[in-house]
Amino acid sequence: MKKVLSILFAVILCVSALPMMAFAEEAKDEMVPVCVSVPESWEAPHCWAWADDGTNAFEAWPGEQFESLGDGWYYTYVPSFVQNVIVNANEAAVQTEGVVVEAGKAAWITVADDATATVSYDAQSTTEIPEYVEKFTVHAYVPLTWESVNLWAWSAPDGKNAFEAWPGMAMTEGEDGWFTGKVPTWVNSIIVNGNEGSVQTADISIEAKELWVTVYEDLTYEVSDTDPNKTAENITIHAQVPADWEAPCCWAWSAPDGTNVFSAWPGEALTKDGDWYTIEVPGWINSVIINANEGSIQTSDLSVEVGKDVWVVVSDAENATVSYEEPAAGDTVVAEKNNTGMIIGIVVAAIAVAVIAVVVVNKKKAK
Repeated sequence: MKKVLSILFAVILCVSALPMMAFAEEAKDEMVPVCVSVPESWEAPHCWAWADDGTNAFEAWPGEQFESLGDGWYYTYVPSFVQNVIVNANEAAVQTEGVVVEAGKAAWITVADDATATVSYDAQSTTEIPEYVEKFTVHAYVPLTWESVNLWAWSAPDGKNAFEAWPGMAMTEGEDGWFTGKVPTWVNSIIVNGNEGSVQTADISIEAKELWVTVYEDLTYEVSDTDPNKTAENITIHAQVPADWEAPCCWAWSAPDGTNVFSAWPGEALTKDGDWYTIEVPGWINSVIINANEGSIQTSDLSVEVGKDVWVVVSDAENATVSYEEPAAGDTVVAEKNNTGMIIGIVVAAIAVAVIAVVVVNKKKAK
């Protein structure tokens, strides 16, 4: 009877915990505002944000662009797990250091001319912060003759506009030549236009998901829901590491745009396969780090060719070789660092959790 009662009690505890688990998941997805005031010379400020465990709020540096709130303030929303913020501007040419914020609280950050920042949790503007609206990203590649690029978006057939006036939102140019902007998920129609709206595509019907629009000189266009610059096929990374490297992992990304494959350092564990450790990653990556011992020991950044299987032989943290077919003994090629030369420092085990977030962000801000 005691055993039966114990089992029943355990079941009751599990069932009663379900609402708490659901609440925890809901809280994780909650969005909170971050507001900033920046120097006049800081144009198009962006927010890069992450949690202490290294989980990034946004997919790629420089993060989410702030929107004007008025009174010299800008705002954006971040997930409630965020505990650290970097404010950057001028295409990431200027930025603050990591700014610590309280998770789940609306933060007001004032950036001084020397890029130092102070945080307050009391409203610094009388303007009410607009409610959070879920958005998706639109990318556009346009003719070189276009001097400016804007995005106009609306809902058809009711005609509700996403922006106040034509030509709409100015899109931001990336290093790869693509312009980006975000629109609310209720939008189902867009126009990509340029030169202050004097040239434009026809109306483009879309679904509410990330998309890429290529605009040609004759204003015809192609729409894709996958990045044309990135291959869809996965590749396999093979690695050999020193005997004292425990639980080796792979960190992988695309440089210089900074798109990460994994959400948090040290990446994903490699699987033992004969004499090699292996892992599959997207074919668009061009940079990897092999690390171990919970990320406390690692290679430098290793540049790899896009779309090719890779074999990496790690002699120690300072020496690694890479090739594109399984190497014979002694038949490897010295790996090159990528152009950014980014190297994530070795993390002391006792402070690994506190430093992981810095590890991820240092790679991001070394543009």
